[in-house]
Amino acid sequence: MEQFQALLAAVRPEVLRFARVQLRDEDLAEDMVQEALVAAMDKYRQFRSDSGLKTWVLAILKNKISDHFRSLKNMVSLDEWQEDNHAIEQNFDACFDERGHWLAAAAPQAWDAEPETFTDQQEFRRALENCLRGLPEDTARIFYLREIMGMEVEEICADFAISRENCYVILHRARNGLRACLQHRWFDWHQE
Repeated sequence: MEQFQALLAAVRPEVLRFARVQLRDEDLAEDMVQEALVAAMDKYRQFRSDSGLKTWVLAILKNKISDHFRSLKNMVSLDEWQEDNHAIEQNFDACFDERGHWLAAAAPQAWDAEPETFTDQQEFRRALENCLRGLPEDTARIFYLREIMGMEVEEICADFAISRENCYVILHRARNGLRACLQHRWFDWHQE
């Protein structure tokens, strides 16, 4: 049991990072991670090492976060979401020509380079997390669940009560918002 507790302590920072991005509330993130770790301790005999411990704990946390959002009485309407996404959408059309291709001035620069090629991956991760915080909350949550956690679109749609089309629009806006932010906060800075 002590060995299992030590393993949980080792994955806690990454689990907490996930919770912070999802919840955008430091205290709530701490509480949710604590609940997930307690649940993992209670169920440690159910843990099968064929899946990674971090993956297993993140699955517990993801369920706790989903339950939290389901329990909220004041669910955000799609209209409110669209208002939140207005800042991203505002500049979106200006990035493409009439055929839907990137305009040269708006196309991502140095985007083909893998983040691993940069000498300090932690700085890139911090820049990405800061850019995620700049997105509307639910947009960041949906992006993180899909692109970082690998959650299926159908599951995200069920959790957020949105259609597949809405999910893909939100993901598209998130990618474009992150592209612009990372270009400014990371790629431009590293090209100097």
